[in-house]
Amino acid sequence: MKFTQIYRHGDVLLFRLPADENPLANQATKKVKKLTLALGEVTGHAHQLEGTIELLKNDNASKELYFKVAEQAVLTHEEHDRIVLEAGIYLKVNQVEYDPFETIVRYVRD
Repeated sequence: MKFTQIYRHGDVLLFRLPADENPLANQATKKVKKLTLALGEVTGHAHQLEGTIELLKNDNASKELYFKVAEQAVLTHEEHDRIVLEAGIYLKVNQVEYDPFETIVRYVRD
């Protein structure tokens, strides 16, 4: 998959896809003004996105989320600087870490 930009916001990674590449063009969508990208299991803090957002696909098993920002959206969190996302299609994934002693890959927890 190609991407034009990467954003990191704590344990959340966002990949901006090229404007001409929408892997979910024919999917049903849901429009929202506020979207929680990740909720801290330990702290209760949240990575919140506010703006005109179209939810394209939410895969709970892989923790991947595709969404479209219509104009601009602001990503906030209690412990990180805010990030302004420009219009475009984004893929959100959670950071993972590898434990060589247990030979497992696990999601980073906030």
